[in-house]
Amino acid sequence: MRGNTPREIDPAGAQALLAEVFDPGSDRLAHSLGVGRRAEHVARALDRPALLVTAAYLHDVGYAAAARDTGLHQLDGARYLRSLGAPDALTGLVAHHTSATVEAAERGLDHRLSDEFPEPSGDLLDLLTYCDITTSARGDAVTVDERFAHIYDRYPPGHLVWRSMQHAEPGLRQLVARVERRLERPAP
Repeated sequence: MRGNTPREIDPAGAQALLAEVFDPGSDRLAHSLGVGRRAEHVARALDRPALLVTAAYLHDVGYAAAARDTGLHQLDGARYLRSLGAPDALTGLVAHHTSATVEAAERGLDHRLSDEFPEPSGDLLDLLTYCDITTSARGDAVTVDERFAHIYDRYPPGHLVWRSMQHAEPGLRQLVARVERRLERPAP
């Protein structure tokens, strides 16, 4: 929000917001833009709404200095977007993407997360998570193996994020396989 005027929160508005909150050329910006582009493809292929694309662009906004509060970027991002007037459907997707409940439990924030932002129903959360977990830090499409290797290289063993990803990895791998099967099917 600029002053008291609600910002337009659609894919174009999401990209504009990213340009405001992340440094040009940063990995965080590159990853967010890459996840958004991946979601554009997935949304077209599976006939899903623009909400998926908007959530994909904004999924990591909780890492921005303007949003940081609890250290759980999913919760911080959802709160930040809510403060900008974002709809519940968008904040719920951002709050719960990529096994947020696992890291929230590690941080002792699981009840805050679920109380403030109920987990979305439907397939958009899985599709958002798929786009995130198959996009590199530089915004390129990668395999799930490559993405996990990068995550484990970035965080030392025993780090809270490393432990959370170890716990979430089997379910995330199954999710990626399910979505990839859907994407391989020919359109009806």
